[in-house]
Amino acid sequence: MTMVKKITDGQVATAGVTGLCAGANVRTPCGERHVEFLRKGDLIVTRDNGLQPVRLVWTRTVSGAELAADPSLAPVMLSPRLVGPMMPQKALSVGSAHRLLIPGWRLEDEEDHVSCLVAARDFPGTETHVPQGDVTYYNVVFDSAQVFAANGLPVESFAPSQESLRFVAKSVQEQLRVAFPDLGPRFKDYPAPRYKLRERVSYTPQFA
Repeated sequence: MTMVKKITDGQVATAGVTGLCAGANVRTPCGERHVEFLRKGDLIVTRDNGLQPVRLVWTRTVSGAELAADPSLAPVMLSPRLVGPMMPQKALSVGSAHRLLIPGWRLEDEEDHVSCLVAARDFPGTETHVPQGDVTYYNVVFDSAQVFAANGLPVESFAPSQESLRFVAKSVQEQLRVAFPDLGPRFKDYPAPRYKLRERVSYTPQFA
C-alpha cells in the first residue's frame, strides 16, 4: 500500500509502501512460515492476543520500471539485531512505510516500557534496496490490528480504514469489504492499533 504523509489527531501516515517481502518468516503454532505461503484461516502467533486467524493477505507488486522511477517504492532492509537482540533474527525486507514495534528503551523520549509503531525507513541503519526486477509486498489482515513477528521482529498488520483504503486498488478494497461485511465501506469500526504511532523519533545507541 502506498500512503501519503498526513498527521491528524495523533494518527501518523507516512509516504511509502507497506507490506513484507517474500521470505519473511511469520510465527505460527506449527512453526515459522514464509509470508507468501500464508492463507485465509491460518493461525498466527500475535504479541497481545495469542493465536489469531488470518482474514486476508493482499499483495501489491511494484514493477522494476516503477522502482526505477520512484525509489521510495523500494523495500528497506533491516540487518540482523538492528533493533535489538534477535530483532530481527535475520535480514528482513519490508515496505518503507511498514511500521515496526520499537521498544521504548530504543527511543530517547519514551519510557523503557512504552513501545511505539514507527515506519521502517525512519529507523537508523536501514538500507534501501532497489531490486532489478519486480518486488511483491504482502499485507496480512486480521479481525483487528495486531502485532506479530517477522523474522523475530514485531511488525504491524494492515489495518483497513477510510484513510488507508484511499491508497489500495479497487480490487483489494472489494476483497476487504467481502472479508468484513459488517464494518461498512469506511471501516470506521475496525479496531485500531493499541500502540502509539510515532515519527521523527530519536534513538538511543544499540548496545545489545
